[in-house]
Amino acid sequence: MTQLETLTSPSYNSQPDMKLRLQSQMFRIRVLETKLQALCDRGELSADLHFSTGQEAIAVGVQAALRDSDYVVSHHRTIAHAVAKGVPLYGLVAELLGKADGINGGLAGEMHMSYTPKRFMFSFQLVGTCIPVAAGIAWAVKNHLKSDDIVVVFHGEAATANGQFHEGLNIAAVQRLPLLLVCENNYLAGNVRSEHYLPTEYVDQRAAAYGIESNTVDGNDVEAVLAAAEQAVAYVRRRSRPFFLVCDTTRLGKHKQGQGDLRSKQELQLLRERDPLRHLTLSRSVQSEIEFEIDSIIAQAQAGGDSTMPKEV
Repeated sequence: MTQLETLTSPSYNSQPDMKLRLQSQMFRIRVLETKLQALCDRGELSADLHFSTGQEAIAVGVQAALRDSDYVVSHHRTIAHAVAKGVPLYGLVAELLGKADGINGGLAGEMHMSYTPKRFMFSFQLVGTCIPVAAGIAWAVKNHLKSDDIVVVFHGEAATANGQFHEGLNIAAVQRLPLLLVCENNYLAGNVRSEHYLPTEYVDQRAAAYGIESNTVDGNDVEAVLAAAEQAVAYVRRRSRPFFLVCDTTRLGKHKQGQGDLRSKQELQLLRERDPLRHLTLSRSVQSEIEFEIDSIIAQAQAGGDSTMPKEV
């Protein structure tokens, strides 16, 4: 845990419409992934998708603290990150469906996608590989582009057991790179518990070994995530140094389509008490508008193919 400098940017409480925006984005992600799950269950989408059910507050809260010009790199659980960064929903869904008018021509799928107009740079299949690539982008932003934009990389706590995580942190620390590492700590690697792969008591101790400052926040409280992210972003941008933000969270769904969940119904029910959408205050009319939006986009993407990508609904 570290004491960060005071911010001059507006906070959550000073923006009356921010609560609606944050909740709308979280709900949009939840609806989209729920409907994609239904497609998988019906056999209409044959992809080994990884959903962020229960972790939406991290993608939304962190990226609400960014500039549009900041860069994002993601891991395999990437749909929520893409939506929160502003990737067009039609192009995203079409990509997941393998359609030619997807953001990468239907060739990248979930785990290799990118959309550079929104500076959503890459998603990665292999655990931990996103981190040294993100460090490389941060090096280019600082030394080649010479801007004060920052790079954010999302990863899980299990990635800290991968050598590429340590290579990336070493580069970021030595080169003083503007890199914000956001650790989605859900205490699971597939169905494996963290005591089997995490040798430290707290995951932020991994960053401390490289002299990198860190903070830990309730990753299921979108307001808390936004506040912590604002501070972390300000630190990285002003000092051009890496920062490690740990978001303590709960994955409420299975790891991926091809792998069942070994947790008991009782454990999952207990975890649902931390669902970031449990105190949703969106009106029913707003929820219905979002559901209609997602239904329309999915139907349009299913009917699409070789046509040029239409404007987002």
